[in-house]
Amino acid sequence: MVELTEVPSASGIEHIGDTYYAIGDNVPWVFVLDGSFQITSKFSLGTYSADEAGLMTKSAKHDFEAMTNIQWKGVEYLFVFGSGSKKPYRFEGKLIDVTRKVVVQTFSLQEFYEIFREEAKLNPDELNIEAAAAVNGKLYLFNRGKNRVVMVDVDHFMEFITGISETLKLKSYSIDLPRMNDVKAGFSGAVGDDLNERILFTASVENTDDWVQDGEILGSFIGVIEVKNLQQHYVPETTQIKAENGKIDFKAESISIIETKGYSYKCAVVTDNDGRHSELLEIDLSIFE
Repeated sequence: MVELTEVPSASGIEHIGDTYYAIGDNVPWVFVLDGSFQITSKFSLGTYSADEAGLMTKSAKHDFEAMTNIQWKGVEYLFVFGSGSKKPYRFEGKLIDVTRKVVVQTFSLQEFYEIFREEAKLNPDELNIEAAAAVNGKLYLFNRGKNRVVMVDVDHFMEFITGISETLKLKSYSIDLPRMNDVKAGFSGAVGDDLNERILFTASVENTDDWVQDGEILGSFIGVIEVKNLQQHYVPETTQIKAENGKIDFKAESISIIETKGYSYKCAVVTDNDGRHSELLEIDLSIFE
């Protein structure tokens, strides 16, 4: 376990080449980590209202909850998504040039999220994007308010938010996740595996009826979605995250693949301790066909 002392509320992690990128839901930074998960630098997502500790205030935070790498016009980018859970601040998207480590464009995702919400059959208070993953040119967004996965072609998504296209086709799927103490798990993180056409995801169990407010953390799961098998009421294989000392009350927020060997994965999972130092866990996962 590695303490991420500079990341107070980790919400996303992505692995590109030899570098890891991490974000927090209440800080205006992307943190750059080396292969030993030590923070080597950071760069800005923008200028935002913050307190003396550098944290966005709850009423005005932009809630950057999801991040994935995408390929667009032959260039590799990171895309960061606000959660959409509260207007007006949480509807921002950020396109990041990973070579230059700089935000190259900021988007309002409000129109996209309205289409997303309609396709996923969500009420306004059920919209809460917590994870994103790209697999072979398709973008998958994970909603926690109700466990929905919405798929869109990466190129079509970028053409829509840049104004090149006025139309957008989405496909929505309902996902059935496990429970703990009769509280249903909700999506929290995801990463795509192009080679095996699957998504690894995290889902946490938090005893709260309000997605904006924190609640008691009961535990978290890692799961697998085979994208070629996606359908309504899809039931993914899941396993609970447990430490060697028996600790289970992790609030897993995001997952990245360190390496893949056959049907086995070594993964990095970041946790959100709701304002305290975040943690990074290395987890071994085996997929059985």
